[in-house]
Amino acid sequence: AQADTTKMSLKQLVKQTKALEVTAEAPTQHKALAVEYRQLAQRQFEESNKHSEEAAWYARFPIYSSTKFRASTIDHCRHLADRYRDDAQRSEQMAAHHEALAS
Repeated sequence: AQADTTKMSLKQLVKQTKALEVTAEAPTQHKALAVEYRQLAQRQFEESNKHSEEAAWYARFPIYSSTKFRASTIDHCRHLADRYRDDAQRSEQMAAHHEALAS
């Protein structure tokens, strides 16, 4: 029985997926893990998009582009967007890896 991942925080989903990684041996377990990684990737892409949108919102206002505020607004959001996008790409790779192990 798998938990409802839509109600989990992203951090909880990462933790659950890593825990499943340790025990995956049978093809059915690898298939389930591939599904978990795909869900994780989707959530990470959503987070990346959210932070990209926040950066774009901040960029509309000159004060946030100023030296005083840029690092804590626009640059911060762009950094998080990049990080979540990279994490999502790694999760997609792990999903493909486990799909291959399941076949």
